[in-house]
Amino acid sequence: MLLSVAGQSGMSHDDLLVRRNCAENEDAHSQTRRYPASYMKMHALTPARLRLRVVHKLFLLLALAIALALGTLGGITVLNLRSGFIAYVNTLDLARLTPLAQILDERIDATRDFAGLRDRPTWDALLHETLDPKPPGGSPAAQKPQPQPPLPPPAPANGDTAPPPPLPLPPRISLLDAQHRLVAGARPVNTALQRPLLHDGVVVGWLALRPLTRPVDSRDTDFLSAQVRDMTLLAALLILLALGVAWIFARHLLAPLGDVEHAAEQLANGSYRLHLDTSRRDELGDLVRHINRLSIALQAHEATRQRWIADISHELRTPLSIARGEIEAMQDGMRATDAKGLQSLHEEVMRLDRLVDDLHQLSMADLGTLSYRPQQLDMAALLSAACARFEVAAHDAGLVLEQELSSAWVSADPDRMRQLIDNVLGNSLRYSDRGGRVRVDLTTTHESARIVFDDTPPGVAPDSLIRLFEPLYRGEVSRNRGHGGSGLGLAIAQRIAIAHGGELRAQPSPLGGLRIELTLPLVES
Repeated sequence: MLLSVAGQSGMSHDDLLVRRNCAENEDAHSQTRRYPASYMKMHALTPARLRLRVVHKLFLLLALAIALALGTLGGITVLNLRSGFIAYVNTLDLARLTPLAQILDERIDATRDFAGLRDRPTWDALLHETLDPKPPGGSPAAQKPQPQPPLPPPAPANGDTAPPPPLPLPPRISLLDAQHRLVAGARPVNTALQRPLLHDGVVVGWLALRPLTRPVDSRDTDFLSAQVRDMTLLAALLILLALGVAWIFARHLLAPLGDVEHAAEQLANGSYRLHLDTSRRDELGDLVRHINRLSIALQAHEATRQRWIADISHELRTPLSIARGEIEAMQDGMRATDAKGLQSLHEEVMRLDRLVDDLHQLSMADLGTLSYRPQQLDMAALLSAACARFEVAAHDAGLVLEQELSSAWVSADPDRMRQLIDNVLGNSLRYSDRGGRVRVDLTTTHESARIVFDDTPPGVAPDSLIRLFEPLYRGEVSRNRGHGGSGLGLAIAQRIAIAHGGELRAQPSPLGGLRIELTLPLVES
């Protein structure tokens, strides 16, 4: 075709090949521009995946376990049925030797190792005479009077032919003497069934029967086939029933997962006001209850975050508004730019600096990045020095600072512990009414040091005690700016106590005010 096109267009065969290759390259390039290589590679290599839900996986697991259990049980049952049935047939065959055993027990040569039966025709004739109603013609047994054979069984009512007679026994029978030596018949196998021959109560020989290893009679095989077929049908019905129960069980067991998935999606989207109902007492019920507690915790954290932002903005707005008003008054000439005005601005700036520094320390304490250099120190000396530092402030506030200290050695960072004590003492001095007192006690127990800071009224409402260590929370009275403070001192103190393996608690004081109790582990001596 290329030759015909080349002849019509006046181009050579090589020119056509070059043009066709260029066209193919342009098609490939246009497809590459239309679909990026990464996109084509991803769609070429990524197979379609079937997403199975947990209920489907659990159902398949249960179905596989049930099918495996029933299949194993059915296989073992069939094997046991076959072996048991063959053993039953062999037992019946051994019981059919009773007439032959009775004749052998009464023989005259029984005590002489059955010498008269070592001749093969004689042994065959005895077997056919005893076990076969039609002995072969010409044998010695044929001349003897035969007992009247039993009447044949009645013909089946439905007209079916009578079942074939059982497999003849003579080829499988051997006669052994008392020492298990072969007398007549084929040599018995190791698994042969044996029946003793007794003459006047003494064992004179043995009848050995070669057992069957598989059913050979058509009636036996038909019986086994019918049993296996019935068990197969029953197993199939049981599997179907079990699969139905497994599906219902899987749906019931994993029913809460749909609600949990929906709840998790809502929580991920920021919707925390949800509640799942469940009365289950299993692990899935516990999961639902955990989701409910997670929702409550996230609501609390969201409320705390919003309150935190509002409190920070409130704390920053006041000094900034005061500083802005001072600066604008100086710019408008309403207030002279003198030392007093600059001092007021400096106080507000320092107030902002303390607030920002406290926020920074609190964030570092929450993140666990606040540095600590623990060493062994006596808390009594540290508390005594702190009381000495606050003596002047207590006098100015009209308060009496009392202390009762006993030696207690702990492992702590002296700077951070000094910061904790200053925050707690400063809080007591700041919020106690004039004329009151602040008391510091240090006692020790078997394993810990107990430091108690008690002050006089005003106290703190019981519902506010648990919130005293929240950042920027200072109780109802503390909203008065005249008391000062940023509301972060006790929060920072609690973080420092926890970092030292201790605990900081708030409770009503016997003096009428607030009690702050600090517990620290003692150094092992």
